[in-house]
Amino acid sequence: MPSDPFWSNIFRRRDKEEADIFDILKKVPIFQDLGRREFNKIESILHRRNWNADEVIINEGAPGVGMYIIVAGEVRITQVGEDGVQQQLAILTGGDFFGEQALLDESPRTASAYASETCKIIGFFRPDLLELIESNPRLGLKIVMRLSKMISVRLRRTNRLLKEARMRVKQVEEESKGAELEQRETEGEEAGAISS
Repeated sequence: MPSDPFWSNIFRRRDKEEADIFDILKKVPIFQDLGRREFNKIESILHRRNWNADEVIINEGAPGVGMYIIVAGEVRITQVGEDGVQQQLAILTGGDFFGEQALLDESPRTASAYASETCKIIGFFRPDLLELIESNPRLGLKIVMRLSKMISVRLRRTNRLLKEARMRVKQVEEESKGAELEQRETEGEEAGAISS
């Protein structure tokens, strides 16, 4: 019986898409340690969605419900500054992810995310993670431990950057004080020369 090319292409395309998604997820730190069998267990709780250009994915200040992994496309991460002007923080592309802290708590989002172009994105949400922890504690714990490690690494990096910023501020303040003192001395010398 000859094979129908229409149907075979659909299944082949789906298999390739699933392999691509598996390859992308293997690069996301919380999924790095998962084998194919474990991935198959969580596959049913991953939410796939296409986003149109300029569509809001998450809004700053909204409650966090989960993380997003970009399969294809480009996403802008923005934040409203103290002056009320929206500032671009990052541009993310295929394989990048954002919003992972919402897997641990439902705190308000600290930034907004917009699709810069048509995007394919996978969502992994907190209620699904909690259900996974209940139904498969070993797999759930594995994911939570990787998530904790990833957030810990980011926190250490942020602390290092904050320390460097404080050192730069202190250095600028000291240079400013030195320049101010030098200017006063110069003004004092000029005033002394004028009165003589």
